[in-house]
Formats: sequence, C-alpha cells, structure tokens
Amino acid sequence: MSEEVAAHIRDAIRDHGPIAFDEFMEHALYGPGGFYEEPPVGRDGHFITSPHVHPVFGALLASGLRAAWGQLGRPDPFPLVEVGAGDGTLARQLLEALIDVPVRYAAVERSSGGRARLAELPIRVASRLDEPVENGCLVANELLDNLPFRWVRGAAAGPVEVRIDLSGNRLIRVDTPCDDDLAALAPSLGPGEEAAVPIGALSFLDDVASVLGRGYAVLIDYGDTAGGSPGEIHGYRDHGVIEDVLDDPGSADITAGVDFAELARRALARGLAVRGPVTQRDALLSLGFRTWTEQERRRQADLMASGAGAEAARIWGGRSRASLLVDPAGLGHLRWLLLATPGLAWPAWANTDRKP
Repeated sequence: MSEEVAAHIRDAIRDHGPIAFDEFMEHALYGPGGFYEEPPVGRDGHFITSPHVHPVFGALLASGLRAAWGQLGRPDPFPLVEVGAGDGTLARQLLEALIDVPVRYAAVERSSGGRARLAELPIRVASRLDEPVENGCLVANELLDNLPFRWVRGAAAGPVEVRIDLSGNRLIRVDTPCDDDLAALAPSLGPGEEAAVPIGALSFLDDVASVLGRGYAVLIDYGDTAGGSPGEIHGYRDHGVIEDVLDDPGSADITAGVDFAELARRALARGLAVRGPVTQRDALLSLGFRTWTEQERRRQADLMASGAGAEAARIWGGRSRASLLVDPAGLGHLRWLLLATPGLAWPAWANTDRKP
C-alpha cells in the first residue's frame, strides 16, 4: 500500500519539481493508500491517544463540556463537534458521559476508514468542518500535530525551506529559498536548526473562527509555548519513533509538536478569546482527576475487604493506567488550548489554579 503513496509522490515531483513538505504529507497521510486511510490508533494500531489509555479521559473532558453547556445557557440541542474523530473511541466516551445532556454530536474525519467506524454511532459524520456551531462546543484531540506543515531550516542568510525531490527513484531533501509568507511564519532558527511551520493548524484555526458562532473550542495536542521549534519532525510506526520520515511514506505517521504561541496569536487575530495553553495534567486535575482517583482507591479497598481480590486488582490496574494521563513526562505534558467567542465567561474548570 505504501508503494502506491510513493508512486503518487514521485509523480507530483516529476510534474512540478521539488514539493513542499505539506504536499508530501497530504500524499503520505491522507492520499490514496495513505497512513490515515484506516484509523491507525489503538493498542493494535501504531500509536495510542489519551482516550485509549483510560475512559476517565473522556469522562473528565465531558465534565468540562457539561460546564460549558451550562455557561451557554443549557441549549437544547447542544451541538458538539469532534474534529479528527478517528476510530470513535472519544466519541463513545463523551456520548456515554453526557447521556443526560441533549447532545447533537457531529464527527469530522478525513479518512474513509474512520468515517466507516464512526457511522456505527448515532451521530452525524462528515469529511470536513463546514457547518456552523452555534451555542455549542468543538473538540480536537491530537489533530493539530498531524495537519500538513512546511519544513524550514536555519541558514546563515536566513531560513530556507526543506522540500522533497528525487534522486533517481529515491526521495531526498533539498534546501530551497523561503518565500516571504513562509519566512514570516518561521521561528528564529540558528544555522542547522529545523522547525515545522504549522500552516495546516493555522488554517484550521481560521476554520474554527469561521464556524464557531457562539461557543467554545478545546484543542489538545503536543507542543510548547516558547516560540521556537516545539519538537522535531518525526514519525510513528508500530508504537515506535521513526526518525526518517521519507522512509516508506504511507506506512508511518508524520508529526511535529505545535507552536501554541503562534496558534494563540492566530486565534486572537480572528477575534476569539484564548485561555492557556495549559498542560493536560493541570486541566485534568482541575476537572477532578484526584477526586476520581480517590474514589477508585476506596472502591479497591472495599473490594479487597470483601474478598473480591480479582476485581480489586482490575481497579488497581485501571488507576495505574489512568495515572499516565497526568504524568508530566508523558501524556500529562500535552497542552490544552481553550478558545471562546467574545462575551462568554470561562467555565470554572478553565481556571487551572483551582485544584480539587
């Protein structure tokens, strides 16, 4: 299947010369035979995301969305749009946790395989974000770092763009001059330093601002706020890191940490209010992770006292897995960027200084 992707990439290069990395990503991730043609997430896939670690992630996020629903005046129906919904794991968790809320759920997913999975749920499924969200919420979990980006490298005379070319039949990187628009978005880089310029994520922010009539957006992803390069460009295959993203395109994920400072500036420029980004650890603690953990600990103790050791061990294993969600060295380092249309108050949980 990945050879089909490589053939499309070679054809594009032969047609119009060295291609920008965002075009390469379009073919490798989203084109025919691409990595996302079927959902690659889950323990039997190539990587896992927070909802696959433990369902408490969805339950706590649902608590935050319930609070947002209250801030919006409890609209009926309550539009909830998940973008990059993948295999539907998070959708199932949110629908279960919000069973008493009049949710009108819509899942946006580019991959045909993902849309087929999502069609099994009682939700609307679409391939693109194009309908207004009025008095509702939008969620995107680990989407932004997979949206196509450009690749730049620092040089003595300023940044250059890394494009993809051919040497015989082999894909190679070549340095080309940066156009003015790309140079303006590139972070400050020393000679040899590299960065991803998140043009896909910035375009997505524009789309969010366009469709969000009144409401909130929660964007969760890897990245940083320092304003430089928030992470190296790399891939994932079979739960392992792939350093050479040109190797066997279509067989591995391609990603780079997101520059949240740039995204926040773009959201503000589009008229949205911004809170954060905050770490996932702080967000989940504010939403009640400690309280949930203590409840599970007490349940485990009660089961042990009643002689139900196997069930108590299951509860312990679940608590252990859930702790990964707030581990500062792992998933706890994910960032949550909260957006709102003008005039809305932030839900109380968005104040991450408040610890339960």
